[in-house]
Amino acid sequence: MAAHVTKHEVTQRLWFKAEVGRRLEALGATKREEKCYPYLLHTRIGPVEIAPEDCWVACVWSDLDRAKEDLLHDWRFNRHCGKWNLHYADVMFKSRQMAQAAVDDFFCELSVFLPAAASGE
Repeated sequence: MAAHVTKHEVTQRLWFKAEVGRRLEALGATKREEKCYPYLLHTRIGPVEIAPEDCWVACVWSDLDRAKEDLLHDWRFNRHCGKWNLHYADVMFKSRQMAQAAVDDFFCELSVFLPAAASGE
């Protein structure tokens, strides 16, 4: 049975989804409204399509061979189709501070694949 999600938690989840989108656009991602993965971001290992959801972020790498080189040992990476999904526990949406930590975690994970100038190095 699924846990009950409060209105406050729904608000945090919607904020998470919007904030991931906002930060992707700030990194130069192209927003494509009509796509299942509405954001396209160019990284050092090729393009990644990204779909922020209410408590997770779905990603799929376009260049599977290049993605395999860097992600092969990451258990979240599907080496057959290029999907790389980051899920966050329900507890991450109990407060804005926790939702912010989830956003920051996603961008920390993503920063490994960004060019040095974009990742702030």
